[in-house]
Amino acid sequence: MANARVAEGEYELVLRAPPVAQTARPGQFLEILAGEDATPPLRRPFSLYRVDRAAGTCALLYRARGAFTTRLAQKQAGETVSLLGPLGKPFAWPSDPQTRHILIGGGIGVPPLTFLASELCRERAARGLDPRNVIAIIGARTAELLVGLAEFGRLDIVLHALTDDGTQGARGLVTDLLDDLLARQALEEPLVPTRLYACGPMPMLQAIAGIALARDLPCQVSVETAMPCGIGVCGECAVPVYDSAHKGKTVTALACVDGPVFEVRSLAWERLAPLP
Repeated sequence: MANARVAEGEYELVLRAPPVAQTARPGQFLEILAGEDATPPLRRPFSLYRVDRAAGTCALLYRARGAFTTRLAQKQAGETVSLLGPLGKPFAWPSDPQTRHILIGGGIGVPPLTFLASELCRERAARGLDPRNVIAIIGARTAELLVGLAEFGRLDIVLHALTDDGTQGARGLVTDLLDDLLARQALEEPLVPTRLYACGPMPMLQAIAGIALARDLPCQVSVETAMPCGIGVCGECAVPVYDSAHKGKTVTALACVDGPVFEVRSLAWERLAPLP
């Protein structure tokens, strides 16, 4: 295990776990226990940020801002942590070489999208396809909170970075840039199929869902919520979804086993994340 500070209050935890690295998919997560003597002895979910299958390692990106993550940040290289995973439903994408993939991340929601971007690029390179059909739009309140710049920078993709205060990249919201980008593409390349993938704060996901639904675009979102057990036992990660058998009726899904990745059309947004 290695645990390095990569920015103010931000750490990258690299775990040697060959079975996890071999089977992990973008959008899945690990349940971590910071210490056997932790009180209460609950695990926390962390999205997979980077996976090296050859080395048998997987990386998590987190901010030390509470008792659990502060304790995790104190772990030293060579120590061990208890983990479960990979867990959850991952992102899925078509093999169609013409498809344009747009990834939208906000704040600490960016890590699963870096893993997704690397897998898309690896797959496209293996097939001799242009990786520039992968576009990432990432944002944060300010430059010091912007996640994933270095990781995305290693990939041959189109990257847009924004901050609310303009301290890094353009000033604005990822949803505004996404809307503008889709409007231009609808005029210039109307026949190119486009898919959206997003992770971040719930209001951002709700806004992206609205854009996707208005334009009738496939869109998958990774829902950030508490998932104490990760295996569908505790029921703390309940998410309202539409019942496919009864139009307009909602039922409960569990983010840890039915998600955390959901198609936006399946989520009951009016019950999940109403905007103020």
